[in-house]
Amino acid sequence: MEITDEEGTTYSLALHGKFSHDKLMRMMDLIDLLGRPDHNVSEVVVPDESTTYGRVLKLIQSSYSVKEFSSADIARDYEDRHTSSIPLSTVSTYLSRLADRGFLNRQKFGNSWVYQLSHVSHNQLAT
Repeated sequence: MEITDEEGTTYSLALHGKFSHDKLMRMMDLIDLLGRPDHNVSEVVVPDESTTYGRVLKLIQSSYSVKEFSSADIARDYEDRHTSSIPLSTVSTYLSRLADRGFLNRQKFGNSWVYQLSHVSHNQLAT
């Protein structure tokens, strides 16, 4: 499959092997991401991994670039990756702040929030 964005860049996507609903949904998320007018690969943010905030941001960028997640997902994966616990309230606060700055899109799902990475410029993440 080939997709051309508004700047004329062409992306070629191919799937090989076994297909699952999850894999197809990830591909659709990627296609949606490429179609966004604010998409700009050159504006990748490099988190400061010496801080908890930076490690959470790095986790989101590396593991959740095209799929939705909750604060519980981030807390679980953070603890697995860094072998240290992080309070769910801390993760919720970070995600809320990132959503307020436009780094994450969020929507209410029952009594919880579901987040998805969006692409923004570096200066929107200044703390």
